[in-house]
Amino acid sequence: MLYSKIERINKDVDRLSKELNEIKFKSKSKSRKPFLIKEIRRNKRIIRNTEKIIMKDIINESQVILTTNSSAARDELSDIEFDVAIIDEASQTTIPSILIPIAKAKRFILAGDHKQLPPVISSDAAKELEETLFKKFIEKYPSKKQLLNVQYRMNEKLMNFPNSEFYNGELICDEKVKDSSIDIVREDLDIDSPLVFIDTSNHPKRQETRLKYSKSYINLLEAKLALKIVNDYLDLGFDEGDIGVISPYSDQVNIISNETDVEVKTVDGFQGGEKEIIIMSTVRSNENGKLGFLEDLRRLNVAITRAMKKLIIIENIETLSHNDTYKRLIEDCRSENTVIEFKSEMEELE
Repeated sequence: MLYSKIERINKDVDRLSKELNEIKFKSKSKSRKPFLIKEIRRNKRIIRNTEKIIMKDIINESQVILTTNSSAARDELSDIEFDVAIIDEASQTTIPSILIPIAKAKRFILAGDHKQLPPVISSDAAKELEETLFKKFIEKYPSKKQLLNVQYRMNEKLMNFPNSEFYNGELICDEKVKDSSIDIVREDLDIDSPLVFIDTSNHPKRQETRLKYSKSYINLLEAKLALKIVNDYLDLGFDEGDIGVISPYSDQVNIISNETDVEVKTVDGFQGGEKEIIIMSTVRSNENGKLGFLEDLRRLNVAITRAMKKLIIIENIETLSHNDTYKRLIEDCRSENTVIEFKSEMEELE
């Protein structure tokens, strides 16, 4: 009944709007303009009020309501108290935002991973907002924590390092993904392993650089390598949707994405995503061991846990070895003989 009322009024609004547009060119009819404007506004007001009534009816008849944090403060929910509020991605939510649904519930459950990236805060003056309620509660009330320790994304060899480094060895692979792998070995710069390191530390063109007027970093050698690997997989019959490229730096993402249709994103942009094959370009290559964004180990955790079957990391091992965590990852790969040294000119990359 209410839906048909809205449809009927919308038709009236369309008719009145059409007449209003027509009288702009008819001087004799301009005296009717104030009436038409008033009627259109009145009808739109009726539509809004009717929609609120419909929404109220839907809410009152629903057992579960899905909303964003901020939408939990809508007028339609003003007199609703929830039995329980379940907030997903709570480790990426600022405290002011998460308090909105919590204030409307008798109990609440926070779901997230504080070992991965925090909320994105653009203003340096508000960096304190990166500290989340999720992390505070994990630290203050450890007995209330429940780890969902079975992961369903990556095979066991890809899981091993983040498991030991970030999750105290508590993660378990589901049997369906434990041994999942890419059966094809590419002709160049590849081995039969889910995790491959391509080390550029001895290549003459390994250096990082910047585009003019940019604060971001690029590494043209790594970009060319990433594109070659992507094209190799596409030539072997893999779908574009199976492959992803990750880099911590937006300029590197841009120069790679301009040359391919596969998904290329920053680490932050890839959080929550997954691909069968992930190629990671770390970019940083300098003699001082300056890592920039890479110093935030939560970015490393996100980046190396996006691949389901194959992870290829392109990096300058000498630069990254200045950080103890990256050094341990590199040593693990060396012990498994999964580090490939790339030092030739390789004219096909030019």
